[in-house]
Amino acid sequence: MEKVRVRFAPSPTGLLHIGGVRTAFINFLFARKNKGKFILRIEDTDVKRSTKEAVDAILDGLRWLGIEWDEGPFFQSERMDIYNRYLKKLIERDMVYPCFCTKEEIEREREEAKKKGIPYKYSGKCRNLSKEEREERIRRGDKYVWRFKVPEGDVRFKDLIKGDMHFINSVLDDFIIVRSDGIPVYNFSCVVDDFEMGITHVIRGEDHLSNTHKQILIYEALGIKPPEFGHLPLILGKDREKLSKRHGSVSVEEFKREGFLPEAIINYIFLLGFSLKGNKEIFSLPEMIDEFSIDKVSRTPSVFDYEKLRWINGYYIRHLSVEELLNRGKEFIPERFMEKGVEFVKRVLKEIQGNIKVLSDIPYLVDYFINEPIYEEGKIKEIT
Repeated sequence: MEKVRVRFAPSPTGLLHIGGVRTAFINFLFARKNKGKFILRIEDTDVKRSTKEAVDAILDGLRWLGIEWDEGPFFQSERMDIYNRYLKKLIERDMVYPCFCTKEEIEREREEAKKKGIPYKYSGKCRNLSKEEREERIRRGDKYVWRFKVPEGDVRFKDLIKGDMHFINSVLDDFIIVRSDGIPVYNFSCVVDDFEMGITHVIRGEDHLSNTHKQILIYEALGIKPPEFGHLPLILGKDREKLSKRHGSVSVEEFKREGFLPEAIINYIFLLGFSLKGNKEIFSLPEMIDEFSIDKVSRTPSVFDYEKLRWINGYYIRHLSVEELLNRGKEFIPERFMEKGVEFVKRVLKEIQGNIKVLSDIPYLVDYFINEPIYEEGKIKEIT
């Protein structure tokens, strides 16, 4: 059996979302359970939207959560020569062609499809240009993209989570794999990197299912065996809509600012959409690895329950030593309160510990002890 190699491959265009955390953590668990490797790849080919701040947020967020990677981070922006090498292979196999259609021409095609009430598909008119015409247009400097020649037929694969999948190729148009500036499109760079990095299993959100169809076609065109695929169901808000900021915190940074503990977030993510036996809800990392199986991942979307997360977070806070609580909650503790002395602060924290759900509760809960006149006079009441 080949050694398991999985990856988490976020785009650095924003903060690390809880959906990304789940994808990363499931890949991490899959690697650890199977004694494999977990690779981190940053898909930063979208130069306009990718930022260093987002890269830092991803790396810092994963480290804070304890999701340690074995290899990487690898950056797609540093791998352009590799993508060009594979593009040449597709050109040699006559599986791609240069498309010179302008934005205006494409827009006219879209409008025509709209008038007819049919989904837009690229007409494929550049597919039939002669070799001489293509070479002449390239020579005179016409802008072009590279499009993949979608073959007739279909694609079938067994999804690790969703079961048997079947896609008809005729629903696709000849999709772009390299832009006019030479930057590869996601589906092409993803295939190349997954192959080059020896990825055996691709586990990601079900919003990538249409990408998987295209990627398998690219694998086949290159004569490469695809990895196994597993698509995780979406995370929803209580209104059954896709989880977003309007439901509450969605990024690691926001949860951290509210005073959630990383171990509580990871514990809750483990429970989210898993079919587990019994009523046990608190798991250590070794227990999660031992309990994990991709077969236990639900096929249906999961509803993110903020109150459940707060309850789990409160559990972990209650089980901290008072020294740990002071250390981990120090940025939430008012300076005026700290001025009363460490020993006094520790006694108060021990008294209120059972009522803390998130560390940001601390200022409210210690307010009484700051403003009580007896303490202002220096008479510290024993707290038991």
